Amino acid sequence: MSLNLLSILGDAMWIVAMAMIASGAQRFWKKLTPAARPPLPWGLSRRRAGRALAVGLAVAVPLVLGLALSAAARNPQLAPDRQLLLFLFRAFLAPLFVLAHYAWMRAAARALEADGQLRP
Repeated sequence: MSLNLLSILGDAMWIVAMAMIASGAQRFWKKLTPAARPPLPWGLSRRRAGRALAVGLAVAVPLVLGLALSAAARNPQLAPDRQLLLFLFRAFLAPLFVLAHYAWMRAAARALEADGQLRP
């Protein structure tokens, strides 16, 4: 298995993005009451679920996608132009997931604050 610079840089970007997502999720978790039911992330509907499911999905979806893209970047039969495209795709998606995560947390915090389900 050969590692090239682009796959390592892509992994580094994804690790930084996941660190930001995980730290934001941890801070958000601490502000939730045990009975809080935040809206589910990554969906257009505003259905609510338990806090463990909602926050867990917010972290699990980018983690699984990042692992899949990391595995794809290590394919030894990948042509150099495909490696570059995959790197650029990962470089685009990593910060996009961070922005989406923080936007979800802000919207969920507003909704939960209106319901009185946030700790002061």
